[in-house]
Amino acid sequence: MGDTLESIPVIDFSVYSLSEGKPDLKSTAFQTLVDNINKALRTIGFFYVVNTGFPQEKVQQMWSVSKEFFHLPASVKDKYPRNPKENHGYVRMERENLNPDRPHGDLKELFNYHPMTANENNWPKDSECPSFKQVLTDFWDPCLVLHERILEVMGHALQLQDPLLFAKHHSKAFENSGTTLRTLYYPALVDVSPKEQQVRCGEHSDYGGITLLFQERPGLEVRSRGGSYIKAQLVENGILVNIGDLMQRWTADQYLAVKHRVLLEDAPGDCVKPRQSIAFFGHPNYDSLIECIDGSNKYPPINSLDYINMRFGLTY
Repeated sequence: MGDTLESIPVIDFSVYSLSEGKPDLKSTAFQTLVDNINKALRTIGFFYVVNTGFPQEKVQQMWSVSKEFFHLPASVKDKYPRNPKENHGYVRMERENLNPDRPHGDLKELFNYHPMTANENNWPKDSECPSFKQVLTDFWDPCLVLHERILEVMGHALQLQDPLLFAKHHSKAFENSGTTLRTLYYPALVDVSPKEQQVRCGEHSDYGGITLLFQERPGLEVRSRGGSYIKAQLVENGILVNIGDLMQRWTADQYLAVKHRVLLEDAPGDCVKPRQSIAFFGHPNYDSLIECIDGSNKYPPINSLDYINMRFGLTY
């Protein structure tokens, strides 16, 4: 599996940033990017990308409009629930339990944007939360492009015959995949009463392809190869990237889907602050058959939709 890392690497993505066109694949800068991502995913399983060209004004708008939504009365938010058969809508506090071994649901609330199932009736009205729908849909586009570029770099890193293989199997994000944008809110501990063994976000690995995570302040912890949890440092304008279990299966364990969590804050100053994060979960197309890229059949082929339905069944 290669060397281990005990901290999360920060990787310069400027050679393939959103403001750049197709890079010179033979350039030293591109090969350095490929090598750095390859090493990170074979060791700690997480990395930050910086200099991505991601529009920071869109991130600020997401923080602002999300806070407005989560501060709405429960009676308003509950009008837009996540349908069990879909993955769009509001999920109230403690409804999601990412570590079923813990006795209580996670101390967080969230709203999922899933284009395939979103319609005019399951968004808050502008009179309730102005621009909420517009801000989330606008945030989707740069996330989609960046995640496709990272998938392409991964294809080069694994020396696939077709480096675009992963990206091609994530091409139906709007109409035929589980790709989802999620905004999360963790209330200040002075506003809630945690139960015994309850945490913000239980220990888990993600489900699908790759995840892009935007953090407002620290809190996430990542499990190292040695088994201990290390704190994910906050990197200015950095986007945290990790892969899901389906991608680890796809790569025949060459790349690692690593468990991570968010515990309760213990510092007095942190307890009085809420926490926000934004996650973009990239999933393979529902009709994709996921087979080990090395031909080893280490894991039997599985349909992407069947896999995600199985995982959602365990979570909810």
